[in-house]
Amino acid sequence: MGKKKGITSADIRYQRLLESEEGRRRSKDDGLVPSGYVPVLVGMTEQEEMERFLIHTKLFNHPSMVILLEMAAQEFGYDQQGILKIPCDADHFQRVVSFLLKEKKKR
Repeated sequence: MGKKKGITSADIRYQRLLESEEGRRRSKDDGLVPSGYVPVLVGMTEQEEMERFLIHTKLFNHPSMVILLEMAAQEFGYDQQGILKIPCDADHFQRVVSFLLKEKKKR
């Protein structure tokens, strides 16, 4: 009997690149994204500087993330070019992701 593959907290962790020295170096120097992650720009308005996050692909299956993706599609359309943009306050986005991680740990 095979082991059922589930999402672990390590799989769905995220990185708020602007908060870490490594993130600043990576985003400025090589722009590489680790395998299994998607770069996302998060912010409410064009005047506000959008913050860059790396989100693991498995996190996008959660209903809360699906709602955020639908908001992005309504705001920017389905044919966004370049990095995915999500129209959400960056601090709120961070709280949502942190909540999802805590929820997963309880299971």
